[in-house]
Order: sequence, then structure tokens, then C-alpha cells
Amino acid sequence: MPRYNKQTDFESGLAQLLPFFESHGFSVSRGEPYRDKEGAFFSARFFRSPRSVAITHLYSVGPVIYSIGEFSVEHSFYTGALGVSSTAQFPSFADDSTSGYPALLHDLDTVLSPFFAAPDADFVAIAARYMEQQRQLHEHDTRDLNYRSTQEPRLKAQARDLFFRGRYQEVVQLESQIRYPELLTNSERQLFALARKRQ
Repeated sequence: MPRYNKQTDFESGLAQLLPFFESHGFSVSRGEPYRDKEGAFFSARFFRSPRSVAITHLYSVGPVIYSIGEFSVEHSFYTGALGVSSTAQFPSFADDSTSGYPALLHDLDTVLSPFFAAPDADFVAIAARYMEQQRQLHEHDTRDLNYRSTQEPRLKAQARDLFFRGRYQEVVQLESQIRYPELLTNSERQLFALARKRQ
């Protein structure tokens, strides 16, 4: 029977990680529990300036974020960039709230030694790629959200109707109202191009 989202599981997990971090000169600070409709979030941060490792726990541990100064990277991206994903054990997909902690400890102790010992520049190069990827994902998500809130699907449907009625100048006028031309399909691009030629 799986156990879910008990603070005692979080504290037990921290107790497993703490000796490792202390052996590397890190201290720990716990965040205040945060509650929303998903449940209670527990968090902690292990730090030895300028390095830190932040973990959260909601039903299980994760995500885990590594930082040096202002540069940060998430665990799976980091192990992938280091070429050690195949030997990493975290994240753990076992159906309980505690198995992620020994899996994370395994990775910290074996495949993630570069975070603790390698030059900062090596980490920054990886983290910069991760942060750029996250920025692009955020831009994409924001663009898609904005697109869905516009009238562009209606404009494109109206443009198709006007095109097949031979009202090319009106089609071109509608094209000027398109705010996200990069989301046009090839057939829509062709329709507007033909309308410009025929107006």
C-alpha cells in the first residue's frame, strides 16, 4: 500500500541525504510547508556557497535543482548532459513516497561528482543550455496560450471562405490581422500568397 505525502517521509528522506551533504561541507535549510489544492509541498535546500541543491516533496521527492550562483539545472537534464543517464537511478518511479531518496543519494554519490568537484565553468555551460531551453519552452507556452485567446482561428476560417468566393483583397486585409504567422499551416500560407497575387 503506497504512502503519500507525509511530512515524516520527507524528514526521513532528508535524514538519508544529510550525511552525504555534510561530508561535502553543505548546510541545510528547510522551507515552510506550502499548501494548495494539490496538497502540501515540503522543501529543503542544501548549500555551500556558491553551490546549492534544492529539493521539493509532493507525494515523492522532485524536482531536484542544482545551482551555482545564478545558473541552475534540473537533475535529469544534468545527468543527460553529463552522459550518465543510463546509470542514474533518480527519478525513481516506484509507487511510494520514499524510494526517490535512496535513488537520489546513489546519483549524488556516484554520477554527480562533477557538481561537487569540477570547475564552475563546466556546470555553467550545461546550466546555460538548460536555462535557454526553459526560456524557449516558456515562450512557446506563452505564445500558444496567447494564440488560443485570440480570434485567429476564426480569421483563418473567414479568409478561406472569402478566398473561395474570389474576394482576394479582403483575404489580404485579414492576413494583416494575423498576429502569429509562424503558426500558419503550409496550406494557409499558400492561400494568403495566392490572394496577394490575385487581388
